[in-house]
Amino acid sequence: MMMLFTTSTFAQGEGSDSSTLLTIVIIVAVVALVVLLVAIYALQVLTKLLNAEEKKRAQETGETPVPVLGFWQKFLKIANKRVDIEDEESIILEHNYDGIRELDNHLPPWWSYLFYATIVFGIFYVIFYHVTDTLPLQKEEYEIEMAEAAAMEEMRLAEAQALGTAFSEADLELTNDANILASGEKIFNQQCAVCHKADGGGSIGPNLTDDYWIHGGDIQSVYATIKVGVPDKGMISWEAMLSPEKMRDVANYIKSIRGTNPAGAKAPQGELYEEGTANEVTPTSETAVVEEPATGDIGGSEEAKSTFLTVCAACHTADGGGIVGLGPNLTDKYWKNNDGSLEGIKNTITEGVQGTIMVSWKASYSTEQIDELGKYILLLQGTTPANPIAPEGELVE
Repeated sequence: MMMLFTTSTFAQGEGSDSSTLLTIVIIVAVVALVVLLVAIYALQVLTKLLNAEEKKRAQETGETPVPVLGFWQKFLKIANKRVDIEDEESIILEHNYDGIRELDNHLPPWWSYLFYATIVFGIFYVIFYHVTDTLPLQKEEYEIEMAEAAAMEEMRLAEAQALGTAFSEADLELTNDANILASGEKIFNQQCAVCHKADGGGSIGPNLTDDYWIHGGDIQSVYATIKVGVPDKGMISWEAMLSPEKMRDVANYIKSIRGTNPAGAKAPQGELYEEGTANEVTPTSETAVVEEPATGDIGGSEEAKSTFLTVCAACHTADGGGIVGLGPNLTDKYWKNNDGSLEGIKNTITEGVQGTIMVSWKASYSTEQIDELGKYILLLQGTTPANPIAPEGELVE
């Protein structure tokens, strides 16, 4: 009653602090738990005292002491319908096997009641879900949720129209609106710069300031890439985190930084896109213009080398020297996330490294491709990269 009174008082007060209310509820719950534990302990002590008293009385009268059962012991005896050891003779069955005899113990009542409860539940389930259609099945729940989502989207659009900021993907077009570009720049710096750099020059992700695009360079393609993502390359879908308006703003900002030529920008990747051409850009391959390892041909399959240069070089550089904060040096004898063996390297490629930007590549490459890539990385051992970073991990001889 005290907790309910306190809760209602705080709930009705103007400007009530939900965190304070939660703290009070937790304190009351903890106190109640402590009181319960003390009560249980007191009952156990009382039971021991009563048993000691009964034993003393039995010794004085020469009778057999009758143990006093505690609350928990009584509960278990009733719940399991347990027969005391001294009374087991009454439930021994007549047959025996090599002198081994069997007790006629019945199922514990709690088990039987639980079984009966599942039968009752099944009856009501069939009635409510399949006979009367009172409650929706999974498919119906999905349809209801989709309808609710569509209604919410209509409400959002109506509110946006009232504010004059309505946007429909069908009306997406390139714009130089200062407010849109400012919003896009803010979001880009918060979410995109970690992979593409603040100036768009590219790091883990490609250079966004040149005329080469992997997934299309028109505004519709850029928007679609932001919305859907490129899971195989570690680019997540932003649809669940950014509204259509915000994705539009980012797409327009990305288009606005074309030609800025930032210092240290990544080499072009993808296909050349010229403004004013058809919107449908369907690249058939990734053409990465990156430098070959300084030491020349170090072996490994051409496919593995191409994979390393187009995918791994973004974090480890083309010669395997590594980038601080992104990927370790792969040419020294120090290994951070495996033991430096072929199996260890393949496992890191396959499973990724949790808590880092190293994603799992098992959905993108076959076991054979990962095996070849692991062999190529091993062949980088002992080479001399142009700007290797300091060793990380443990020395493996």
